[in-house]
Amino acid sequence: MKYSIFTLTIVLACLTTATDLTAETRSKAAPDTAPVSDTIDELVEAKLDELGEKRNPKIDDDVFVRRIYLDVIGRIPTLEETQTFLDSKSKTKRAELINELLESYGHVSRQFNYWADVLRVLSRNNRVYGHTYVDFIKDSLEQNQPYDEFVRQLLTAEGTMFDEDEGAIGYYLRDINMPEDNMSNTVRVFLGTRLECAQCHDHPFDVWTQRDYFEMVAFTGGMKFSSGDIVNGLSRDDRKEVREFGKKEPEKFARSKRLLRAISTGVFGSGTGLARLPEGFMGSDGEEGEIITGKTMFDSQSLVDAEIPTSKSSKKKKKNRRRQQSIPGAKDVGSREAYAHWLTSPENPRFSTTIANRLWKQAMGLALIEPVDTIDDSTVASNEALMDYLSDAMVELDFDRRAFLRAIYNSRTYQSQATRDDVNDVTTYGFNGPVMRRMSAEQLWDSLIALAIPDVDQRSKGDYGPIDRMRYAMLEEIDLDDGVSADEIIKLANMEGKNRQKKIREKFAQELMESHKSAMAEIKTINKNLSKARKSGNSKLVNQLMLERAEKMTSLKSGKKYRNLKRASELKSPAPTGHFLREFGQSDRVQIENANTEPAVTQVLSMMNGFIEKNIAQDQNTVLMSNVLRAKPNNVVEVIYLTMLSRRPTRSELKTWAPDFQKAPMNAYTDLIWMLANSNEFIFVR
Repeated sequence: MKYSIFTLTIVLACLTTATDLTAETRSKAAPDTAPVSDTIDELVEAKLDELGEKRNPKIDDDVFVRRIYLDVIGRIPTLEETQTFLDSKSKTKRAELINELLESYGHVSRQFNYWADVLRVLSRNNRVYGHTYVDFIKDSLEQNQPYDEFVRQLLTAEGTMFDEDEGAIGYYLRDINMPEDNMSNTVRVFLGTRLECAQCHDHPFDVWTQRDYFEMVAFTGGMKFSSGDIVNGLSRDDRKEVREFGKKEPEKFARSKRLLRAISTGVFGSGTGLARLPEGFMGSDGEEGEIITGKTMFDSQSLVDAEIPTSKSSKKKKKNRRRQQSIPGAKDVGSREAYAHWLTSPENPRFSTTIANRLWKQAMGLALIEPVDTIDDSTVASNEALMDYLSDAMVELDFDRRAFLRAIYNSRTYQSQATRDDVNDVTTYGFNGPVMRRMSAEQLWDSLIALAIPDVDQRSKGDYGPIDRMRYAMLEEIDLDDGVSADEIIKLANMEGKNRQKKIREKFAQELMESHKSAMAEIKTINKNLSKARKSGNSKLVNQLMLERAEKMTSLKSGKKYRNLKRASELKSPAPTGHFLREFGQSDRVQIENANTEPAVTQVLSMMNGFIEKNIAQDQNTVLMSNVLRAKPNNVVEVIYLTMLSRRPTRSELKTWAPDFQKAPMNAYTDLIWMLANSNEFIFVR
């Protein structure tokens, strides 16, 4: 794979013009991606001809509707969604559905799960609440922010966690005080290249030297991380006053310090463009303690004029590691912004190639370059012409990820039958069709939740539990804009006493109770009318009232503020150990893309030990059982198949289940639902 040589002129042009290419100023109209879809098919067809292979047959509508819902919004379609699509007579109904799903919050939810895995997003990171980072990513996806702009915002973010508009700083806080690790992660995620080996010595398998590595690190040099220790930043008199208070009220003081630390931790500094080679430097060029200036990978451009301090204070001090790396006298020169624009430049082919390759894999189940983060100068894609074209298309589409995915989803290549056989050699796979794969943990969880409660594609922004809401409500009474005084710290410590906690909790509980009482009163009325209808033998009214009751109960259950039956994107990131999501392979967010879809005994136990029965099959108020109640007796099996598999049962399947439904319908419901939920047809994206 060849890479163009950057020039300083190009980089400077990017610095002056790229800031104008915001989500607001770029065209709002959805680009025409039909030519991209056609070219994808032509290039795939050419590769298949070269391999002497043929494209897989085109999928039927029932396979398409299930696949597109899982791939675009991360869950199976509801019964109504399936029937609406299958009954549509529109000749362009597939393209129309793709557009509708890409514009939905369900797509945001699906993409957030993906990027939370890639970026190792945590709801709580180093004792700091990460909800502003979570909100930043979701906002970016919801607004369809161009990918290059999204990445630049991550790499140039500055501020504190209390600044809701600066949630992007969560990217650096994820590797707080670890600039080397952060640089390795940045290059791996956004440029598809592994530099970790060069952190300690010259790379044994690639062209990168240890000096090259630290020249990249230098672009984030001088970046300061605020640890949130506000007390030490006070004036001498204020420090004395606060510490005296701390002696008298140690518990209150400790609580207020924890809260202030959580919301004042932040990232500052535009970058000095300088770094110091580490102690024990083993590279072929340089010596330990040497101060170096930032230079880019591939072309060794400096980007900014970084000056190495000449004072004696610039010599390294052998104390702690962080102080060894510091460079006294270094000045901010905006190196972070320069490096962010270089990395995301349209002239940087590895940036567009990496995201195009990632999104292709997300849609097709296999990347054109595998693994997606080990690209080097010798890398060859399985279809080089297609990879080059997709990289260029990403740039032409202004890094619009939705438009790029729209082009893939509308292609004949995507809408082909899945390849069921294992792909033994990823370098020669011609993409006869997508690769069949197991659902991710999030897809499986979200699909089961969609069988249990209605309207699952909802964003619960700011819903982080009663304790978090209570704390941030208190902070509204504290002005942090001009710093915090001793009086404000003491005021906050007194505010967070047990009485205040109790009062706020009681308020939330009262609101919830009033809502619950109102719903239960309506259900009680329905029960009385239901009893009368049964006594009079009015079966039609009985069925109608049962449906009304089911809808009320389902609404009541899904409306509880703290109920855990929410989409994976709206739960804690990651879910706690032992949760269904973790059992089925959700990433622990420790390493990049650490999720897996491998089967395990614990997964079988999770399904067998009552999750399906308790949450779906034996509760008449769930979405699935509401569908069953609406169905005519001879249509129940068909409704269950359509709801769970998005297809009608075969004659053989109907014949198999008929005796069970005649003998014991309720047991048959549970057995059929449990069997389908555990089948490969349900668990696999086909």
